[in-house]
Amino acid sequence: MANYTYSDDPDSAVKNKLGAVTQDELEKREAKYVAARIVEIANSNSPSGQFDAEHLKEIHHHLFQDIYEWAGRTRDEKVQLSDGTVASEPLLRKVDGSPFMVGRRIPDALDAIADRLRDANYLQGLPREEFAERAADIMADLNAAHPFREGNGRTQRIFMCELATEAGHHLDFSVVSRERMIQASIAANEQGDNTMMRRMFNEISDPERVAALIPAIEFLERQGFPWNDRYVATMEPGDPVEVTLAGIAGEHFMARTGADILVGKTSDLPNPRPERGELLRVEPSRWSEFDLTRPALAVLDAVTGVVESLCDFVLDFLTGGSAKPSLSSDQIERIMEQRRAHAALERIADAMERGESLSASDIRHLTPTHLENIRLRGDDYVRQLIEDINRDRQRDRDGEWER
Repeated sequence: MANYTYSDDPDSAVKNKLGAVTQDELEKREAKYVAARIVEIANSNSPSGQFDAEHLKEIHHHLFQDIYEWAGRTRDEKVQLSDGTVASEPLLRKVDGSPFMVGRRIPDALDAIADRLRDANYLQGLPREEFAERAADIMADLNAAHPFREGNGRTQRIFMCELATEAGHHLDFSVVSRERMIQASIAANEQGDNTMMRRMFNEISDPERVAALIPAIEFLERQGFPWNDRYVATMEPGDPVEVTLAGIAGEHFMARTGADILVGKTSDLPNPRPERGELLRVEPSRWSEFDLTRPALAVLDAVTGVVESLCDFVLDFLTGGSAKPSLSSDQIERIMEQRRAHAALERIADAMERGESLSASDIRHLTPTHLENIRLRGDDYVRQLIEDINRDRQRDRDGEWER
């Protein structure tokens, strides 16, 4: 036994400071502790580093210091635990029985990633699409190394988000379903094909595609649909696909193909508009970056899907102006920040209500007031958020994705 768990029972928890004895109990109890550490990182209290092995370990230690004695230590290392055992698991197997990277190769693998980033000037100065492609390759290699016994995914996402920020870009992992990440990781690590990972990074670094996914995911969550268990993505330009239409909301539509859920642009649908449940062939056009010269209502629709869900400031501004007033870039950015904060609050409240860990990208969207309230009031504040959000949802049930 590698001494990381209490027993050989598959349900046994990894040894922890919380006293949880089953893995299910541990995952629920650890959520608020990790959430608090993510809040600290979002408040610029993030471990600094040179995007090397030590930097990755510092992030892991910061996130899991309240949970594991071995936080910040890779699974190839031998860690003396307080119960007198020594934990080390150089040979770790996946659910299907196949092995992750052998422990002795982990240090060299992480050093190779650090060398590539340093030689590439940490991906700075690159156009968004080129950054996304190269960042995806880094993510695939980190995933392949699987350096920690637990907590790899959350550590990697924060590492990549910080890398993106340093390079002048933004990654939003909140719109990535668990199933999509699994499929991209399997393709990269077992088939040597980074195509799915690159497509995913291209999407989550593109604000327009993220803005298209957010309302679709919110709708699925309101319906109680397990979107995390499905491949959810925006349609890929130049990649024709046959889909079954699920619904239309403003500038975007949602469709399915097999078990996958795809979001596309309404302008790509034929006229007259197809009915829900109709099978059709779509040839997706290019997703354009946000154009700050577009009329205000068009920008708002692209960002939110429904103008009514925006802050009072925006509504007052619109009703007091002309039919299609022009907004400054600062005003548009404030609108986008409000929308991202609102969507992030919903996902955070849901996650904490279910005892799940929070997305670093969601935390980053919150305002300083939100973060301070979560830090000071903890569960009480989150419970109030849940009540407020559920009340708002009840008032506006099923209003989107209708024809």
